[in-house]
Amino acid sequence: MPAIAREHLREHLVATRLAGSVRTPVWDVLRKAELVAAGDPEHCFGLSGMSRYSRDDVLAEVTRQFGWTHTPGEPSGGPTFIEPDLVLDELDRAGERLAKAARDGEHVVLATGHPTGPLGMYQQLAAGLRDHGAKLSRPGDGIAFVLGGRRHLIRYILNVATLSSTSKLYHTHDAHPMELVLDQAGEIDLVIGDHGFAGAPAERGIDVVAVADINDPALPMAKAEGRAGVVIGMDDNVLPAHYEPLADQLLAGL
Repeated sequence: MPAIAREHLREHLVATRLAGSVRTPVWDVLRKAELVAAGDPEHCFGLSGMSRYSRDDVLAEVTRQFGWTHTPGEPSGGPTFIEPDLVLDELDRAGERLAKAARDGEHVVLATGHPTGPLGMYQQLAAGLRDHGAKLSRPGDGIAFVLGGRRHLIRYILNVATLSSTSKLYHTHDAHPMELVLDQAGEIDLVIGDHGFAGAPAERGIDVVAVADINDPALPMAKAEGRAGVVIGMDDNVLPAHYEPLADQLLAGL
């Protein structure tokens, strides 16, 4: 599939609010920066050492990787901003990493804690990687465990790991499900995912291509430390169809 012209993809990012003016409010980005700096487990996504940073350290990395700077006095309920050109640059880096995984026949696991948004994109990536030589695996598929006092399962949907019950898929930041997946896994060269499904492998030194919303700064902090190779900063909960052109672009170099 040919690559999409950069200007067309940029227009798509802005029109769908994947980037540009995004729906994430100012107050939530500030709150999450404080929580990451406090080492809050839910928002650190399984990454250790985040409490050595201050809130201002975290916000400085948000500015560097997302392009948004908090202005004192701006409306707390107003939208934040993700610089589309930064997203496009990181998509280029992600595409190169996926091409290497396919070319070298790497062992790849895909997983998401946000099945209402990018699940379909990950499924497209899984199919493309498999068809071009990468080795996909489903470690821990069907394993049951208790999380938050309730029984859950790891369930792969077209080669993408999710947190589920017997009838539902769940949104989660928690790293524990992915830690169980990794405990069951053999060789893994690359993980593609988000939230704790990306943080847990980064914590263990496994290469990661991650998606992170502007109010999920733990993964950008891990990238700044060199623990996460690629972190695509964009809204992680728009309509699933809006992610399809991004998947096409990521697979164009395979």
